[in-house]
Amino acid sequence: MKKFIAIFVALFCFAGLSFADEIDDLTKDKTDLMKTQRISPEDQHTTNRTAKVYIDYTPLTDEAHLYYECMAVSFDQGDAQDTAIACLQDFQKQYQYFNYKQLRKPDIKYFKDDKNIKWARYHTYVQFTR
Repeated sequence: MKKFIAIFVALFCFAGLSFADEIDDLTKDKTDLMKTQRISPEDQHTTNRTAKVYIDYTPLTDEAHLYYECMAVSFDQGDAQDTAIACLQDFQKQYQYFNYKQLRKPDIKYFKDDKNIKWARYHTYVQFTR
């Protein structure tokens, strides 16, 4: 009887060791979802030549920060909002989301780069739903 229990425990431990690698693979996939990805949309939807749009996207929480940057001289808030809406709708279709909502009121910040040129940054923070 003791030999039977010892063999059963040994087989149970061996099975646990053989399946331990699969658990490591599952945790690696979750860490990839937690990382923020910087996405630059192919179609920028902007008429401003100095403007650029990029999105910081976190897949685990379905949240995205959209940034619209251009020179402060040519900044137009209406153009920034229209560009943000168009880029978010493209992102929504590409990643198969149903809708999105703003989590915070959009904000505008002005800053100077290393060449002492003044830039404007329009930032909106949204969460997508499936």
